[in-house]
Amino acid sequence: MGSQNKQEIELLWKFINGTITEPESHALSAYLKTSEIEQDPEFEAVLRKVYLNAADAPAMSDEASRRVLQRLMGSVQQQLKDRYPAVDTPVHRVHFLRQAWFRYASAAVLVITFSIFAWMILKPADQQQTSSSTTTPANTISSGTDKAILQLADGKKILLDSTAGQIIHDGNLNVNNRAGKLNYEGTSTKVEWHTLSTPRGGQYNLRLPDGTEVWLNAASSITFPNNFTGTDRQVKISGEVYFEVAQQKNQPFKVDVNGKAAVEVLGTHFNVNAYTDEPYMATTLTEGAVKITDRQQSVVLSPGQQARINTKGMKVLKNADADLALAWKNGLFRFEEASIEEVLRQFARWYDVEIVMEQNDPDILFSGEVNRNLTLVQALTVLEKMGVHFSLEGRRLTVKP
Repeated sequence: MGSQNKQEIELLWKFINGTITEPESHALSAYLKTSEIEQDPEFEAVLRKVYLNAADAPAMSDEASRRVLQRLMGSVQQQLKDRYPAVDTPVHRVHFLRQAWFRYASAAVLVITFSIFAWMILKPADQQQTSSSTTTPANTISSGTDKAILQLADGKKILLDSTAGQIIHDGNLNVNNRAGKLNYEGTSTKVEWHTLSTPRGGQYNLRLPDGTEVWLNAASSITFPNNFTGTDRQVKISGEVYFEVAQQKNQPFKVDVNGKAAVEVLGTHFNVNAYTDEPYMATTLTEGAVKITDRQQSVVLSPGQQARINTKGMKVLKNADADLALAWKNGLFRFEEASIEEVLRQFARWYDVEIVMEQNDPDILFSGEVNRNLTLVQALTVLEKMGVHFSLEGRRLTVKP
């Protein structure tokens, strides 16, 4: 790396630390404007190296690296322009990080946009130790894993994380359990209903007898027959479930959601979030078409749309963020201006902890992503750096003043 490039990176660090002067801001702005930084492999390599040298840094994919660079550069350009109006920068409307001197400029709501990837890139390794009691090894809580319980029609329960291989053989029906996936193959002459449920801290993949693929998030369930013999294919769910429905035009696929709403499809991909502690039930469509029915109201969704149902009725978002809705399936927590309660509800389900709120700042919102394979302590570090304080005793996580 050349000395000129090193100087510009030092300017970037000064910006992040809040010590950059106006003349230095002009120099950094010129670099960002002329060097096409988002496509600069040398600069990306430097950030990746800093990141990988960070303490306890999880692996970062190429996609995550590019996303971090885009957001970081967009924020740097915008904030340089905000702080020094004379600085001529190409502005990208992507908000990423608000340092201390920007917090007090907000009239009402402080939006803290953050990512664990970027935090580890932007902070030197010696600054990454958290001061909370959650750093002690005894308090380390691992991330969730592939675990679930299968309940059969006679009430028998099978712990899938401790049972591998063929678990059911009934006529032409074979049910196999391997590596976090339960696979129904063939059909049974006797129709029975089975229930697959995940505990808090668990997730599982299921292949139904018709070939439909199902993914269950933590604290979720699906009840289904071992053979779809009627005019339609009916299942019941709770929690959060993602479907890739096998297409059968003459046998529609119907999902009963907590007994309160229904989703009808032919062949499509969609996610249903129906946790009872969330403010609304959300069905997000990524492919095909689905019909959502809530009480006397029905709507047909197109790809990219989301239906939200609460006690007041149903609302359709025409340009929903599918990546946000499917982040859990792709191994991530993703937030977009989320409150601390929303963030911690997801953490509670995945890490199987109890949340106690002694302090809540409604003016702090979070955006960004956290890898779901991190320990709870690692995931909480992001929030701690934003001024949210915790204590952890056993599996009770308390938000402190």
